[in-house]
Amino acid sequence: MKRSRLRSTVLAIVALASLHMSAAAQDAGEAAAWQSISSSGSAAQLMAFLDTYPTSRFTPEARQKYSLAANMMLAPQVQTIDLRIPLEARRVGRTLGPVRVVKLNILVQPDGKARDVDLVETSGFDGYDREAIRAARSATYLPGLDRGMAVESRMDYEVSFGLLCNRAAGNTTCDGGRFPTTCSATVCDRLLR
Repeated sequence: MKRSRLRSTVLAIVALASLHMSAAAQDAGEAAAWQSISSSGSAAQLMAFLDTYPTSRFTPEARQKYSLAANMMLAPQVQTIDLRIPLEARRVGRTLGPVRVVKLNILVQPDGKARDVDLVETSGFDGYDREAIRAARSATYLPGLDRGMAVESRMDYEVSFGLLCNRAAGNTTCDGGRFPTTCSATVCDRLLR
């Protein structure tokens, strides 16, 4: 019993260390790529970097340099957003359907904060609409850039919500196969009515 616990602990430590080393190697590759183009990169090189590393710690600077080098305007982008499935959606369950989409139009200020969030198209469920607007208001953004300068600009953004059966349910579905069983924030018994 002690040996199997020790072996499990060692395997967990090894797995965690390999994940950390993989992330460190990716960070090193990202830093090396940025170092090679940061001082004299062409617009094409900067765009290639942004395509390869869209969420890099160098993304804000790369976007600014790209906007300047390409002499063009870049639309704002969502940097971080925290969405939650509303509790009332869990109570209503599968009657909502597998996926609902809320379409928003967001005015992003030069400091990367939302000033105005408009509901363009409802999901048909008020709880999802309210949560999407709340999350968009508190999200952080990479501001729009015009020739390297941060500017106030608008962006369209879609937020998708879905209630799926939980992977822990195994091969048992709670919906006759209508919802995928690959990932979820809810469990099947909450979807049953």
